[in-house]
Amino acid sequence: MGERETCTHLELAAVFAAFVVVTTLFSLVSLGASAMGGGPASNLGAYPVLTAGEPHLAPVGDVIGSSSVPEFSGTSVDTLTFRIAHTGDSGAVDLSRATVTVMAGDYLEILTRSKDLLPGPGMWTAIPPGGGTLLHAGEKCTIRLHLDRFISADEILTIQVRPEGSGPCLITGPVNTGSSLF
Repeated sequence: MGERETCTHLELAAVFAAFVVVTTLFSLVSLGASAMGGGPASNLGAYPVLTAGEPHLAPVGDVIGSSSVPEFSGTSVDTLTFRIAHTGDSGAVDLSRATVTVMAGDYLEILTRSKDLLPGPGMWTAIPPGGGTLLHAGEKCTIRLHLDRFISADEILTIQVRPEGSGPCLITGPVNTGSSLF
C-alpha cells in the first residue's frame, strides 16, 4: 500500500516541476518579446484615442430656448434651436451621421436623430438648405433639439455637434429665451 502512495506523490511532484518549468519559460519568452518592442503598450488600461479631423462646423448666433408646456415658459426650457455653419473649404458634412450631446448642470443627454422637422423628446433634427442631410461648404443650417426633460432657462448650456470624422462644434453659454432665431 505504501508503494502506491509514494508513486502518486512522485507523479504529483513531476507534474508540478513540469508546470514550473513551462511557466518560467513562458515568462522569459514574454519578457524577451517586450524588451524587443513586441510587448504590450506601456499605458495598460487606457482607452485608445482616435483623433478626429479639424472641426468643420461653427455656431452662428444664440441658442434659443422655449418650453413645450406654456406654464413653464420663461422659467424652464425643453426645446432648443440654433444655427451652425460649414466652415470647411470643400466637401459636405453629412449631418445624418452626426451625434448631438447636451450638457447643463447635472443634465447630460446624447440625443437621437429624428427625421421629422419637429423632433420628439430626446431627439434632434437638422434643417439644411435645400433639404437632405448634407451641409456644403459655406452653408448654414438650423438644428432643433427636444430634450427629454426640462432644464432651467438660466442654466449654462454646452451643446456638442460632432460630425463623423471631424472635431465637434461646441456651443457654450446661456439659453436665450427672449428672442427669435430668425
